Formats: sequence, C-alpha cells, structure tokens
Amino acid sequence: MGRLSFRRNISSAFFALLALIPSAQARSIHDCVMTSEVVPFLNPAGAPVIHVRVNDHDVGAFFSTFTTRTSVWDAKGFDFYREDPIRTISVTGTGGNYSTTVHSLQIGQAVLKDMTALLVGERPPKAPDGLLLMVDIGWDILGNYHVLIDRYSQKMAIFTYDTAPDCLDIGTLMKDPGPFIPLVSFDDESPQLNQMTAVLDGHKVNMQINTSANRSIIQQWVARKMGISRRMLAQDDEIRVGAGEVLLGHRHHFSTLQLGSHTLHDITLDVVPDAEFNILGMDVLKHFNVLINPMKGKLWLEDFKPPPGYVEEKALPWSPTHDRLSITHASEEKQAPPTPDQGTTPAPRPSGNP
Repeated sequence: MGRLSFRRNISSAFFALLALIPSAQARSIHDCVMTSEVVPFLNPAGAPVIHVRVNDHDVGAFFSTFTTRTSVWDAKGFDFYREDPIRTISVTGTGGNYSTTVHSLQIGQAVLKDMTALLVGERPPKAPDGLLLMVDIGWDILGNYHVLIDRYSQKMAIFTYDTAPDCLDIGTLMKDPGPFIPLVSFDDESPQLNQMTAVLDGHKVNMQINTSANRSIIQQWVARKMGISRRMLAQDDEIRVGAGEVLLGHRHHFSTLQLGSHTLHDITLDVVPDAEFNILGMDVLKHFNVLINPMKGKLWLEDFKPPPGYVEEKALPWSPTHDRLSITHASEEKQAPPTPDQGTTPAPRPSGNP
C-alpha cells in the first residue's frame, strides 16, 4: 500500500480537537499522535472534496476506505499512460480499466511519489469553482492511517498514532462516540476492513462505508427480505445511480437506521435491484463526526449537533457514487415552440454524468 511522506508534526487542527479533551488525557494523546495532515473540505455538503496536487496540478479529490485502489480520471493535459488492464467492480457492476502511474500525489504537505493508480477512462467533471474532480483516494493509501472527518470544522485528517501500551484508545479523541463499531472484510479474506453491520427497521444489514458516495444504497433483495415489495417501491420516487454504469432504483422511506449505539429516524435510502453492495454514504454519515481505524477495523461515530442558524446546503451533483431523481430537470426540459420573433436553433442539451 502507498505511504505518504509526512512532515513530522501535529497540525493546529489537532490542537483544536485536543482542547475538547480533559487535560490529563490531552497530554497523553498529544504525545501519541505522531504525524498528521489536516485539510479543509472544498464543499459544505455531500461527499467531501479536498484539495490535492497531482503531478504538480491543483485538483479536487474524494476519499474513501471503500475504494480499493486510488483512482484518477483521464483528464486532458495529464498524459496518463495506460499500463496493465484491470477488472474492477463498483456498486453498479463490473467493468474494465487500466493501471497508470501518478508521479506525485500531495495531500497537505505530505507527498507520495510514483504510485500506481486506477485510470478511469472518463473525463472528470468540475466543481463550481472550476477545479477538476479527478481523484478518489482509496484504501491503498488510507489503509495505513487513521482517518477523521470533523463536521464542525469541515476538515478531514489522516494521522499516525503510537500503539504503545501507555497510549489511550484513539476513540478518546472524540467527546462521546459510544463503543466502537467493528469493521470486517467484504469476503472474509481481503485485508480491507470496511464493512459494518447496521440495523435497518429491525433487520441486520451489512453495509460498506463509502465517504465518496453522496447517497446510501440498499440492494433490492435485502429490501424484499424486509417485506418491501415491488408494488411498495413503485409508489416511491424513481432514481438513477451512477458509478461507472447506471442503475435504476427507488428512493424508499425507512423508520430507523441503527449504527452501533446511534439511531437515526425517518430516513430515505436508495433501493436498487442490481446493486453489488449495500452502501453507507454521506447522506447518513453527515450526521456524525467519523473516526476510522482501517488497520484494526474500528469505526467511531459522534453525533454532529448543528450550531444555531445552521443551514444545510446541497451536495455537489456528482461524486464517484451518486444518484439523482429520474425526473426531467428544468435544464433538460424540452424548449417551447419558438415564437415568430425567436430563432429556431434548439438549445443544446446538457452533457454530464447521470
């Protein structure tokens, strides 16, 4: 797996986090956090995007311990070379891509040189500020570090932590996370520990943690076992899920979703017939600060309590795993017949990912 070259420091963002912990413990945790990089989110909602540099170019990056291999999209001007063919699988099915070499990936001040990445043969979309959204940092990098998503500061941190016996449990970084949630591999063989067991309307469901997904997804066969029929789903809004391929599904209402000691009420999840996995995305995880120890398979969630006056903004329309309602959007509506004083050239149809 790829390891970043860190400056040996603890960032100021960690000092801010440590200020919430009693002083006797803060001193111990301060001593045990060995290196860290903290970077702000570029978007206020949805799958978080951070600023990174790829081959000395500024780009936007998603990140997720669900993504096995860090991926780059085939953007103009980067001249990524196709190397070995690779069979890939996403929530929407299997496909084929190539490996490529990224000469440098910089996250904060930490740098990884000459890393092998997955080359996605599509042009990347842009963020509203024009930055290309062309990287999904995966398990091959994040699996070496602790990962923290702090909703209050709108920042993510990757850091190393001393495993000495006198160092406190890393979960102490959070104020009131409750017991950790165990993470296991998808197939009981892979070292990628990323699957948790949730309880959805009283039924246990294995779900993959995916912070680069805007929406959470439930396989339809799982919903059927819960008593949700096709006739019931036909009453719900239709959606399209994109992650390489496109799948159709429905957005269904559930009463409760229990994640460890935390329970969410009145939520909607995407029920998708041909989905390969159940996905726990940022529509659910936005309710928490998230701390992951990928090496030991541990997840901590701390309730995010929005400050007074907080207004939730809309997520970016695209992420490596995204959806949208299967309705005609205003920008896609057919134009009315032109009046005599109007031109007859039709407006161009928008292009973009589903």
